Amino acid sequence: MNPQHTIGREVYFQGIGLHTGNLCKTVFQPAPAGSGVRLVRSDLPGQPSIQAHYSNVLSVIRGTTVGNEDMRVHTIEHMLSAVYALEIDNLVIQLNANEPPVADGSSQGFFDTLKEAGVVPQDAPRDVLQPAERLDYRGGDTEITLEPADYLELTTVVVYNHPLIQRQEATLRIDPQTYRQEIAPARTFCFDYEVEALKKQGLARGGSLDNAVVIGLDRIHNKEKKLRFPNEFARHKALDLLGDLFLLGRPLTGRITAVRCGHGHNINFVKQIAQRFLERSSVYAADRS
Repeated sequence: MNPQHTIGREVYFQGIGLHTGNLCKTVFQPAPAGSGVRLVRSDLPGQPSIQAHYSNVLSVIRGTTVGNEDMRVHTIEHMLSAVYALEIDNLVIQLNANEPPVADGSSQGFFDTLKEAGVVPQDAPRDVLQPAERLDYRGGDTEITLEPADYLELTTVVVYNHPLIQRQEATLRIDPQTYRQEIAPARTFCFDYEVEALKKQGLARGGSLDNAVVIGLDRIHNKEKKLRFPNEFARHKALDLLGDLFLLGRPLTGRITAVRCGHGHNINFVKQIAQRFLERSSVYAADRS
């Protein structure tokens, strides 16, 4: 039996949110088998909560936001990417603000914090989705395909008409060790000309050269003036995609190739997977509220 997992003890991670700029303490707590990942706003009256599930996505502008009439949590993809990579199925995540910390713009802080808590097996099997047929998603210039496999592998391709990027590609098998070494350190990125526009939209209020790669016309503006990987942007797209895939509600196997993907397309892809392989099944009738 491939068992479900939770963490061995409570741990926390804190810092400012990328888009809101709010200081947040995120507390991770063990949860019973079969309960999934639940986000709790401990700062709000009654401590409202919501399941980390695609049906609860409210926004995909520069990040993935889930919520309902009582609460919202912005930019959850880096945090959930680490949860997915560590094969954690059940978790309570308490936040005392509306956005988890951005740290350095990667997911390694979340990964290391959760790994320190210990990943422990539970007395229930993992319900892994293993599609037996190919699925194709198309949206504008974006193409995402899923092909059958008995493991999860992501190929992400970014294409920009920019001298410092042009085309980058990364292909990586998803397992805890590979993820920590090859994906988790990859940081979020933006172009310097976007920064002012983002702030006018009420975004990137917590953004700085410490938590995002800012790309200029002919240079990287960060203090170290270089990337962590030659294809860091493609790797970060894999990081984001994995976090959005977590919202499917079940671990997935398959070879996924994503060209020019982003949060909106990722979530549409997740919904397409659910419609094809899950929602037709009477087994998938659990309450996701």
